[in-house]
Amino acid sequence: MVKGEVKNFLHGTWLGHPLHPVLTDIPIGAWTTALALDALESLSGRRECGAAADLAIGVGLVGAVASAVAGATDWAETDDPARNIGLLHGLLNVTATSMYASALFMRKGRSRQSGVAMSMLGYVTALTAAYLGGHLVFGQQIGVDHTATSDQNKPEKFKRAIAANELKANKPKKVEVDGVSILLVKREDEIYALTETCPHLGGPLSEGKLVGDAIECPWHGSQLALEDGHVVNGPTAYPARCYDVRVRSARFGVRSSEV
Repeated sequence: MVKGEVKNFLHGTWLGHPLHPVLTDIPIGAWTTALALDALESLSGRRECGAAADLAIGVGLVGAVASAVAGATDWAETDDPARNIGLLHGLLNVTATSMYASALFMRKGRSRQSGVAMSMLGYVTALTAAYLGGHLVFGQQIGVDHTATSDQNKPEKFKRAIAANELKANKPKKVEVDGVSILLVKREDEIYALTETCPHLGGPLSEGKLVGDAIECPWHGSQLALEDGHVVNGPTAYPARCYDVRVRSARFGVRSSEV
């Protein structure tokens, strides 16, 4: 139970947004600050700038460790080719972090100039890793809400979806309404309607299974509440969109709950 709660925290289910990209700003920002302070020390000769740069590197190291833990948790729930790219992204970040740790040690000792040079190499390595991280998001759609654009044509008025006798109890059913895939689930006297696409990586929720009052994605196990779409368990950090349901003339009709 604790393991699941920790994973949910690291995935960012409580935040409604992946946690990893939030944490990555800490090392990148801190190490950029250190680079600027090193340059200022070199130009002005002010030693306090170097001391501040050392502090910034330390802050970046703490942020890098936290970011790595969250990133590894997200990476474990990916598939190829994103998984291979993510592995390289992670290895480069570990390398950059190790370089900065070594640099900080040298900067505090008798090899300060070598430490500054090592910091610069670490910064270039971190930027390379950041580029791959950007590719994972923009090229592989890792960490994005896969329902953000899939249901832009969501019905604002009730539209016929399925005959009432076609929906069996406790059997998830996929229907198409105005080109939007919607999941229907009948539980006792209640009918629930959610977007059929899992927000995590686009898995088909209609092929998943019911777990308590939630639907579990068959791809990576994300669980979304039937009643309001909130995240019960990650890896998704995004909730599912819900639809209103009505019965008329022995047919179910659905419309967006956001009207």
